[in-house]
Amino acid sequence: MESNQPSRLTAIALAFMAVIWVSPFSWLILNAFNPLSTGQLEIPRVVGLDNFALAVSGNAGRQFLNSMLIAAGTATLSVIVGISAAYPLSRLKIPGRNAFLWTLVLLRMLPAAGVLVPLYFTAQRTGLLNQLGVIIALTILNLPFTLLLLKNFFDTVPIELEEAAYVEGASLFQIVTRIVLPMSRAGIAVVWFFSFTGAWNEFLLPLIFARVQDAFPMSVGLYAAFGQQGAINYGFLTAFSIIYAAPAVGVYFLLRRNMNTGFAGVGVKG
Repeated sequence: MESNQPSRLTAIALAFMAVIWVSPFSWLILNAFNPLSTGQLEIPRVVGLDNFALAVSGNAGRQFLNSMLIAAGTATLSVIVGISAAYPLSRLKIPGRNAFLWTLVLLRMLPAAGVLVPLYFTAQRTGLLNQLGVIIALTILNLPFTLLLLKNFFDTVPIELEEAAYVEGASLFQIVTRIVLPMSRAGIAVVWFFSFTGAWNEFLLPLIFARVQDAFPMSVGLYAAFGQQGAINYGFLTAFSIIYAAPAVGVYFLLRRNMNTGFAGVGVKG
């Protein structure tokens, strides 16, 4: 009879992989809570929150707020613009609609650096070399993904429900806000999450558009913190990294219920 127990070689391989995965996180946590951190993987002799206090004060605290403003602003604007454009695309028989959708697919594949120059000069001419310019530029880059995903979710909402509401006297605004959007909340949650995390992790656009240290987000601040004042403060960097990762994880757990359906690509009919 064949045994279901893993072999010794399999157990060693799994343990080796576990060590590879756990070591960076262990190093991060041990150094973040060690006020006397030297960058070594060791048990701290003193445990404290000094590094976290340093990572949320002064420029670091301002960078956290800048990141929240850029990420939340980009995600919200992407959803609003995406809904406004995706619903007509889903319901109206617009000539050339399929060609337009295929164009969106091709645009989705373009790297952000490929359109950086026209975006920069457009922002320069319109006076948007600031955080608002970063939000608008990231929203433009998000639009192909936003439109395609939201259109697919709007397609799953039964048109009969909208027709029944129209017969009962509902306006288009009431139909969209009370029927279509609640039934598409999984897709909206996925779009908001990916737009938020994409903007949160964006480095190049804020670096070029914001231009002053007071307007930089955490992604740029983390880069600038390396070698600041001729030395690396490992305790500050590890605490800063944990704080930097926390909002994206928190947003995922807040939206998890809707996003599980959204990731599966399941709408109303699915």
